[in-house]
Amino acid sequence: MLTKLWKRWGAPLLARVPRLPVKPKPWQRRVGYGLFAALAFLLALRWTFPAGAVKERLIMEAAAQGWQLSVEDASPAGIAGVRLENVSLESRDGLRIPVERVDASLVLWRLLLGRQRVMFDARLFDGRVKGFAEEASGSHRVAATVSGVDLARAVPLRRATGVDLAGKVGGEFDLTLDDRKPAASAGTLDLAVADAAVNGGQVPVPGMGGTLTLPRMPLGAVTALGRVKDGRFVFERLEAKSEDLEASGDGLYCVLQPRLAFAPIFGKARVKFHDGFWTKGNAQAFKGLAEMALAPARGPDGAYGFQIFGSLSQPQARMAPP
Repeated sequence: MLTKLWKRWGAPLLARVPRLPVKPKPWQRRVGYGLFAALAFLLALRWTFPAGAVKERLIMEAAAQGWQLSVEDASPAGIAGVRLENVSLESRDGLRIPVERVDASLVLWRLLLGRQRVMFDARLFDGRVKGFAEEASGSHRVAATVSGVDLARAVPLRRATGVDLAGKVGGEFDLTLDDRKPAASAGTLDLAVADAAVNGGQVPVPGMGGTLTLPRMPLGAVTALGRVKDGRFVFERLEAKSEDLEASGDGLYCVLQPRLAFAPIFGKARVKFHDGFWTKGNAQAFKGLAEMALAPARGPDGAYGFQIFGSLSQPQARMAPP
């Protein structure tokens, strides 16, 4: 039966296969076999990648850092990578960061240079963060491009600042931390927020023992430019401008350390409200309370000054006339 099928179908099809015009040389055959073996290895690695084991390892590593990680589904992605869907990262104090999807893959050839580089592509807050994280001997590097991240959906940011923010974040950053020589660290940041606004919230007022309820405030275009210098991340430009107000940072910097969330931050900030701001919405009723609460911070030009301190994840401010 098989013989008949071969004569009827197999042999005619084989006869139609184009043959090489010349016989391959020995080195060509060896190269071809090597390429075939490499392709077979990569395909086998892709199909048998232990995504479930990677998921369990990530959960263990997060727990060691004080975070609770939950992942709804894990599957292979790329050549040596994993795709995690419906990820939730929660801290001990209840701060929860939801991520719709994360693709992460290991760059194999970088291992030959003694560097572990992981490419990642995360979808969160209706936006995307794409880049890589690399670890070498005594240094860590993170570089990414941010696009379309919606601050209105960033509940962790709202909990950390007490302010309900809005706007779409875009830009890029590249930061290398040298654990042994902090002064050798390097990096840049260039981010912008389109249609930024404060939709409300409460901020503590130093010296009054209470909080100040914020009205809605359009911030317009917000830009942040920074660079690493001598172990410090210095904000060269941090400002917001709209028809209602102007806000900017002055000499703002943070001292770099391996755990960036706890990096100390120092500097000054300045806020000036335009006359048109007090005529919108419920701002008129808010004006008297705001001027009374912020009177110690008012400067000769009507702008309010603040001294910034605390940490990068939990900045604080005290009133200081500009």
